[in-house]
Order: sequence, then structure tokens, then C-alpha cells
Amino acid sequence: MKFLNVLYCLVLFSSLTFAQDNLNWLKDSSRSNPEVLKYLNNENKLTYEFKTKVKPKTDALVEEWQHNQPIKSESPWKIIGDSEYTVTQYNGLRQILSRSLKTKKITVLFNISNRANQFDYYHLGGWDLSNDHNKLVITEDLTGTEQYQASIVDLRTQSITTLTHHVEPTVTWSKDDRYVYLIKQEKYSLRPFELIQFDTQQQNITSLFTEKDKEWLLSFYLSSDHQYAMVQSNNSNSTEQRILNLTSTHLSLPIKTRQEGVEYYADIAKNKAIINSNHEHNLFILYSANIAHISIINNWLPLYRPQKNKRITDFYLFKSGPVVSVNDNKSSQLIYLNTAGEIRLRTSLSTSGQVAWISRVGDFNSDTFYLRSMSMVQSPKWEKVNTATLNRALYLEDQYPNIDASLYATEQIIVTNNGIELPVTLAYRKDKLTDTNPVFLYGYGAYGVTMKPYFMPQIISLLDRGVIYAIAHVRGGGYKGEDWYQAGRGINRQNAATDFINAAKSMKLYRNGERKIYALGSSAGGTLIATALNQEPKLFQGAALNVPFVDVINSMSDSSLPLTLQQYSEWGNPTIQDELNIMKKTDPYLNISKQEYPPLLVQVGFNDSRVPYWEGAKYLTKIRRNSSGKGPYLLETHFNQGHSTNRRDALKQQAFEYIFLLSLINN
Repeated sequence: MKFLNVLYCLVLFSSLTFAQDNLNWLKDSSRSNPEVLKYLNNENKLTYEFKTKVKPKTDALVEEWQHNQPIKSESPWKIIGDSEYTVTQYNGLRQILSRSLKTKKITVLFNISNRANQFDYYHLGGWDLSNDHNKLVITEDLTGTEQYQASIVDLRTQSITTLTHHVEPTVTWSKDDRYVYLIKQEKYSLRPFELIQFDTQQQNITSLFTEKDKEWLLSFYLSSDHQYAMVQSNNSNSTEQRILNLTSTHLSLPIKTRQEGVEYYADIAKNKAIINSNHEHNLFILYSANIAHISIINNWLPLYRPQKNKRITDFYLFKSGPVVSVNDNKSSQLIYLNTAGEIRLRTSLSTSGQVAWISRVGDFNSDTFYLRSMSMVQSPKWEKVNTATLNRALYLEDQYPNIDASLYATEQIIVTNNGIELPVTLAYRKDKLTDTNPVFLYGYGAYGVTMKPYFMPQIISLLDRGVIYAIAHVRGGGYKGEDWYQAGRGINRQNAATDFINAAKSMKLYRNGERKIYALGSSAGGTLIATALNQEPKLFQGAALNVPFVDVINSMSDSSLPLTLQQYSEWGNPTIQDELNIMKKTDPYLNISKQEYPPLLVQVGFNDSRVPYWEGAKYLTKIRRNSSGKGPYLLETHFNQGHSTNRRDALKQQAFEYIFLLSLINN
């Protein structure tokens, strides 16, 4: 299912003050208040003093990770027409490359490393090669605020010309290479709201469509045969799509007019549309329709209905027929169909203990996609799938010479409480397992996002130090499907915190042991952890929160923010008294009280536009003022970052986070 606006799975925040808040002075939208800057820098000095004490251990951990670099298999390249493309390290630099399928000749399209070296912060968003292969259009975030600028790179001269600012990362060309299509962001809220057409000949911008409903977001994605782009408006549970013809540059009327609770996601190849929709009986079914008559709902013919208790999670179009991903809350399957919708093959997506997903998809004519799979202790591998022959074979596999996989074990336990069966995935080093191993417990639990048990050499380093690493798949996430998500969102937010607390209690006694519990969470995961800390502070011996969303009611009380309106279903609507009463019980910042909190590390990005720095700053400051614990309570503001970590500093920041928690174990 093509859920778009991924950047906006999390909330963009400003805040009005819900109640008297003596720390609201830390909120500075201009990010220029001398008093605020002085405070944040002083907090950084305190954190630096702690970092200095543990620096040898932090440096040693970073060195260990660098030493454990894999003999990494080359990621599969994305097939488009007669060539394939990738973003990878090449000649020691991060670059965009193309390679002819026939001659295998490699062409460097863009040197990302050289470009990034010109800025303190750099993130390449999207890119698209012109059809004549002479130009590259790119989008770049140069500040960490997730406000992208679009530019054209002339591949003959390597000159870069900026087109426009305040756009989303997704970008594409018209078939004649005259026009570039982008989504504009509103200036202050960053809501994606307007489809624009940039004329590279006339150097002007035409607005093709504006999404006026403040609760809806705008996005687009290419169809499978790249002849069209699907322009999508959506709120949290409804969609409306239009078809942009990249040859004629015509934008259609809505395929189906928006209707609350009705979602549909279309893809097009060879003038035939395949649509995944729940417009009938609230069940997602795959339909087919001729593109010329797609707006007539009676012309949607059922192509594939999933079996009872299974749901369609995504689909992909190929010349050989559609490939459908289905899930039943326990496992995922791939269904290979022919063009008539008949099942050719039904197969499991992954084996027990693994996580697997379709990662690279060739274009419609390629009949090829690649599966990525791993576990917490199994290194990543790629499998190549030919949808025409149904052959699935190992393609590439990462090798970690310094990691002996046989030393480690992973398993999933079920924590049962009041009839709720909560999955917890964990890993440990077998020869270091005792009755007292500490547990690092990670949680997220929002937006229906599934926290998959990925393989990370950084986690292996924790296992080597005797840590049990665990992921609590709490309600509000998507691990067990839509019902699991709904059970933890909005006014049901307490369920997510209850699950995390129950997971911590269970892991504390894992295998009849007596273990210390340390919590980790980022962004919405910070909401989860902070709520649990308010309710059961003595259960945890420490926590690390990264860019945490912790000032929920204050942020959700600003109805002038379009993304606040759109996120009421996720966090609750404070303008409705009954919902506000429930939100008051779980709001992390509001519920800080006089009690003994465990040591905390809170890291924020100064340029963060999704969860502004002042949320974490206010939270940590209030904790310090109210806690009877000895701490430490550390706040670190990264002045050159936004919501995402600067790539240059990612390893050092993660290492410090781990060392902070490890340093608490023997205290």
C-alpha cells in the first residue's frame, strides 16, 4: 500500500501554552534569543563534562564499530529501462551512479560527498535523471530543518542551478525534460500543500493544484511504468488521487472524490490501473480498471481478494503480473498473480526470527525485485526475485569478519497481561548470559510504524558487553496490524505505555533473573518512554531520549497549525474536553512530579522543525527540578542538526548514548 508523506508520520510542532508554564521562555521560534542560547550552551557544557569523563570508552566503542566494518555486498541497483542506478560509495566518495545493463559501463552522475563538504549539514533528498541523460534534478536539505531546495545539475559542466526553495524531497521530470514537478511546503508549518510545475525554459513556476484543507497533505509518486505520477492528498484515514500525465502534462480530476475513512492507492502500467482500496465493506481489495474509465467506480473490477483475516499491505506491478504483499498479524506472504488476477504462487516473505521486505523494485518491464532480510544476529542479505520465472535466489550477503554469528541468539517472547499478548524481540550473547544481565529496552509505538528487529553491529557490541537488547512491539505501532495500531493511538495512548511497562517488568525477570532495565526511544518513542518513566520511575535504572515529543498538550493545543489538526487522531484532540481529560493523564511533560527519576540523557536538534528543541529542553529541566534522584540529568543540543542526525556525527552520538547507559550499570 503506497502510504506517502513518510516525513510527516511524525508531528511538526510549535506550541501555544496550554497552562501556566514557567519554562515556556525556552521556546524561541526565531532561534536567536540570547538568553535561550546561553542556557542551551551552559547545558552543553555540563554534558561535555560528563562526555569528557567517558570519552575513552566512547572513542573505543566508535573504533570498535569502525573495526567491525563489513565486507559489504554491493546493494542491488535499481533497474530503469536499459540502465540501473544507485547511490553508493564509489572511489571512496558517496556518489550517484548509473550503469548500462548491456555494457556495464559506470557513469558518475553526482558527487554527493563533494557537495556535502560545502555545508555544515547536508542531506540529499530526492533526485531524477532527465530523459536525455544530460541533467539531474536534486533536492537538498542544507540546514536540518527538512526544508529542501531544488536544483538542476548540468552533467556536462557539473554546474548547479537552484530552482526553488521550501519543497518536499520528491521530484520528477516531464517526458520532454522541459518541466520539473515538485511539492511546495507552507512557509511556517512545512505542510506539503501545492503541486508546482517549474518550466526550465521560461524559468517560471505554475501551480497545478493546491490542497486547501489544512488537515490534508499532498504528495506524489511515479507509476510503475513511469509514464504517470499519482498525485495524492491524504489525511490520517482517507485519500484522494489525481493522475499527472508526464507526456501531456495534464492533471486529471480526482479518480474518486474524497470520502472520510475511504482509502485508495493506484498504480498504472500500459494504460491499465491497479487500485488497492477499502471503499467496499472497509476491506482492502485489489481492483483493475482501464485508465480511460478509472473515475467510474463501477468499472473497478475485483482482481484479488485476500483470504479471511489477511490484509493487503502493498502491491507491485510487473509485466508478468502484480505481486501482492499480505499479512495476518503473525507472518507476511507474497502472492504472485498473473495479469488476470489468478494466483501463480503463494510464499512466505521470511523465515522464523527474520525480518524481510521488498527493498529494491525494478521498473514494470524488468520483472525483477530484490528482498532484503536479516535478524538481530543474522547479517543482511539480498535475494533476487524474477517475477516471470518465480525464481528466488540468494544474490548478495554482507560479511562481518570480526563477528561470529554462532555466539549470539535471538528469540521472541510473548508478554501476556489482561488478555493482551505483547511481542518482545530480544537478542543476547549466549556465553555471556547470566541471571543479572542488564536489558536495553527500545520502544516506539506510534503511527502504525513497525520497529523491525534489524541487524546492527552497534547492537552486537552491546551484546558483547553482556547486555540483552530488546524491542517491545507495543500497541500504537504496526507490528500486529491495524487493530494493534488503533489500540494504542489517540485516546488509547495509555495502552502503549502500559505495554512498555509490562515488557520492562517481564524483561526484569527474564529467565528467572533479576535485571536492571534501561530504556531507549526517539521522537514518538520519547513520548512512550517519558510516559512510562512518570508512571513507573523505579522500574528503570536509566533512559536515553533522542528528539523526544514530550510536550503533547501544549503542542496539540495550537489549532492554527495544519499538522496539529491532522494529528488529532494520533495524539488526541485537546479541544474536546473528554479527550483532553484523557490526554492529561499521559502527557509526559504535564505529569512530571516530585519523585525519584532515573538518570536521563536527552538529545535535541536545534533546527528540528518536527519536534522543536524546546520540548526536550523544557522536559529535562523540569525533571531536574522535580526529581529526588541523583541523576545525572543531561541535555545536549546539537546546533547543526534537525530531527535527523547529521551523518558525520551519527556514530559518535550513538556511541555516547550507549556509553551513557553502560556507565550507569555499576552505579
